[in-house]
Amino acid sequence: MNIEARKRILVVDDSFIMRKLVCDLVESDPELEVVDTAEDGRIALQKVRECKPDLVLLDIEMPEMSGLETLRRLGLRSKTKVIILSSLGQKGSAESIEALRLGASAVLAKPSGAISLDLHERTGSEIIRTIRDILGLAPLEMPPTDPVPAGAGHGTDEPKPATGATASVDQVRDLLLGALATGVMSFDRAGRLSLINEAARSILGLPGVTVGESTLDQIFADYNETLGSDIREVIATGQPMAAMDNEYGLSDGSWRPVRISALPTVQSMETDGVLVLIDDMTRDKEVRKILSRTLSDDVAAKLLSSGSLGLGGSMETASILFSDIRQFTNLSETLGAAGIVEMLNEYFSFMEDILKSNGGVIDKYIGDAIMALFGVPAKLGKDADRAVKSGQDMISALELLNSGRKRQGKPSIAVGVGISTGPVIAGNIGSPTRMNYTVIGDTVNLASRIESLTKQYGAELLICGDTMAALSDPVQARKVDVVRVKGQTAATVLYQVFQPKAPIDPAWLQAYGTGFDAYVRGDWADALRLMGEALSLHPDDKAAKLILDRCATLAKDSAGGWDGVWVMYEK
Repeated sequence: MNIEARKRILVVDDSFIMRKLVCDLVESDPELEVVDTAEDGRIALQKVRECKPDLVLLDIEMPEMSGLETLRRLGLRSKTKVIILSSLGQKGSAESIEALRLGASAVLAKPSGAISLDLHERTGSEIIRTIRDILGLAPLEMPPTDPVPAGAGHGTDEPKPATGATASVDQVRDLLLGALATGVMSFDRAGRLSLINEAARSILGLPGVTVGESTLDQIFADYNETLGSDIREVIATGQPMAAMDNEYGLSDGSWRPVRISALPTVQSMETDGVLVLIDDMTRDKEVRKILSRTLSDDVAAKLLSSGSLGLGGSMETASILFSDIRQFTNLSETLGAAGIVEMLNEYFSFMEDILKSNGGVIDKYIGDAIMALFGVPAKLGKDADRAVKSGQDMISALELLNSGRKRQGKPSIAVGVGISTGPVIAGNIGSPTRMNYTVIGDTVNLASRIESLTKQYGAELLICGDTMAALSDPVQARKVDVVRVKGQTAATVLYQVFQPKAPIDPAWLQAYGTGFDAYVRGDWADALRLMGEALSLHPDDKAAKLILDRCATLAKDSAGGWDGVWVMYEK
């Protein structure tokens, strides 16, 4: 025969003995040759590029890069045919199903070390027969032998397919259905069960149903009748039923959350039955319940639908909110341990509802403080707007909370809220045994600093300039200062945000705004006059008093070094 016409085989296995055994097996066929070998997936990918084999015999279990990962990458770059050799078992195994899905031509058992290597055993082996079949080579003529009972030497009575590379449609169907986590059922037009996989039996608690005997009405009986009616409607109309979440009543009286959909089956252009798909949503429901303790429903749903919590470190843009109870030490002394715990639980319950309703995520409670995130781990849009609205709503909620506390003779609660917007590092941070999804970075530190500054300006809600710039909806606000907070070199513009319906005197805002502009450019005389005017219109304006005092100090000793930014040396 023509040596040049021999089919080129690449053998890949991390075991030297197995590579030698498989190479000898391949070389025993006069129309096959081993063009090269590789001990792992990475080397195999390089060898495929260099040798351009007709077929790769690929081990599924290898260090560095598994056979499945090698197959996945190979499928992106080459049309080389691949046979997976596995010691994990073939029928119904998750690995074999995944390998076939990724494009393997066949999944075969590895030869054992005790395999007979005489010529007859080699040419008659399943591996050789499968290689020849896949490469389009004619079957080798076998010398006559004594008949061997089906299954002899294989430990099974299952009939073998005619060639090693093919299986019946029913066998493939059973393999696929058995590997599915989704429950699958099929009913004929009369509603009689024609197919059910193990997943469906497990999800719906139906160990005793029988194909050909059990009916749609029996499986969807009692409290499940409405589901049965919806499925029958698919048979009657030929219109599919979109996936919907529901509860299936089990025989023991408990309920199982499921996601169910139904598709009509068609024969000769007419609907002759229905295919029902069922997913067990128990874990999804449990995760949603856990997430709902700190996340809004919208954020929890978005995380679940994306299939990822985004726990790897990433740089994101987010709005960060810090809030803190004013005079907390005094309250603790007044209320005592039991009273302060009761107050915090009531206060946090109010604030949690507000933050979650605005799509915020409570990152943590820090004593009496709250840190909340907007824009991570899931973006809902208008993150800065939702953060600012949360701050306003928190302040409004205190009116309701304090009215009840006043009736009970308890002291009122006041808070300060600070918000910043910018880049943060988000991810699951901690030790291997204790981790927490959180954010870190200058934006986080700035939000905390801004919250601390609310007391100096007599403001309930302060935001930074980046937050103001990110707002889509207008808010009542005034620029109160430009500062450089402790620990940061960049200047931060601070805005005081008022409540949506708060009565604001335009003359007061005008006087403060014009006076602040004079203060920034170092016009101390104008700044002193205008801040004095603002104080006369609003005597309790702590911000105006603060700027007025600064102007008086700077007018005496600015030494020409004023750049309009006040440096904060305390947190």
